[in-house]
Amino acid sequence: MIIKVLMAFFIIFLLALAYTLWSHSDKKFLIYAPDENLTLKNVMRFTAVLLALVSLLGIGIAIIGSKQANIITLLLGSLIAAGFSIYLANIR
Repeated sequence: MIIKVLMAFFIIFLLALAYTLWSHSDKKFLIYAPDENLTLKNVMRFTAVLLALVSLLGIGIAIIGSKQANIITLLLGSLIAAGFSIYLANIR
């Protein structure tokens, strides 16, 4: 039971991150201006879509999958967020 509650929090976090990335792709994001950098804007939107899809997958796994299958959602969500963070750190 506690695993499902924690996974629900993680999925909500992924959805919030996806929403934030999508909604800030047209305005200032941290110290960056996605309107001036088309690549950043596209990466933000692509990452937001991926996170939303992983969230939907996570909801499905939480409902019908086993506890061990939740690792898929954890890994995918973490890797996508980490990849975006690494991209952000390398923008010059």
